[in-house]
Amino acid sequence: MKLRIKRQVVRAALALSGVAVGLCAPRAHAESDAASRALAVQLFDQAEALFAQQRTAEACPKYAESFRLDPQLGALIYLAECYEKNGQLASAWGSYREAEEMAQKRGDERAAHAHERAGALEPRLDRLQIDVPQAARVPGLEVRRDGVIVEDALWGNAAAIDPGKHHIEARATGYKPWQTDLEVSGEAKSAEITVPKLAVDATPVASPGPKPATPGASQRIAALVVGGAGVVALGVGGFFGLSAQSSYSDSKDLCSDSNICTQHGSDLRSSASSKAVVSTIATGVGVAGLATAAVLWFTAPKAEGPERKPAATARRDRHWAIAPNRDAWGLEVAGAF
Repeated sequence: MKLRIKRQVVRAALALSGVAVGLCAPRAHAESDAASRALAVQLFDQAEALFAQQRTAEACPKYAESFRLDPQLGALIYLAECYEKNGQLASAWGSYREAEEMAQKRGDERAAHAHERAGALEPRLDRLQIDVPQAARVPGLEVRRDGVIVEDALWGNAAAIDPGKHHIEARATGYKPWQTDLEVSGEAKSAEITVPKLAVDATPVASPGPKPATPGASQRIAALVVGGAGVVALGVGGFFGLSAQSSYSDSKDLCSDSNICTQHGSDLRSSASSKAVVSTIATGVGVAGLATAAVLWFTAPKAEGPERKPAATARRDRHWAIAPNRDAWGLEVAGAF
């Protein structure tokens, strides 16, 4: 009955901690903490029910998660008791030690109980020592026990460990990994294992070579550039052509049929003539640009299958050049094979 009353007190403490946080913390943070504490109470109740049914292996993880969500001293002590009953003596000893430290900081009388239980368990603990000789300490060496890194300060020291099967592994970049399993059973047993020097991994690491150029890629880019310039030139030619027509139309009322014009009419026709020349040149350049772009695009080498590789190689040997035509308006394409 006394134990049950204590457990009810712990449950009440878990619930009241959520209320206290809700009164003191900002709303959003309080809601998050309140939800965590509500879940902690629920998990604690489930752990209690399992523990009462002697299902300690299922109860311990729930006690642990309840404590993680809401680190209450009572929950930690009951977690240690669960570990102890489940035969996880090292975990129980560590939890009692943590509970003792927490209670001492709070001035809680339960520190004596936690100290007594930890002291009683210590002589019964299994221990595992992982030795790493100096010759085996290659650069970047990482040793893990059951997936958890064993810091180099702990190498060569016997550490408390729960009974059962344990997995030890060592890794370092440029070396082949090493791993082994060992079984520790009973109470007050000691085990020792030595990490060997890792073998150099001679497997060559393939370095990515230069990415092969897509056949005709540069020529197609040139086609797009030239074609774009051709479209712009056609636009300019069209604009000046329309402007020339507009200026000539405006001059008709200022000029006679025999082309005798007022000064303003003469200026309009002169402007129309100049615009027409610009329009003609720009249009010619635009047409030539589009034609050049088409030639570049459709004659660009394409990726070929292995059986036609010689032809592809020959096409890649072509050299193309784009330059203004010296004898006429426009662009010309020159190819060397």
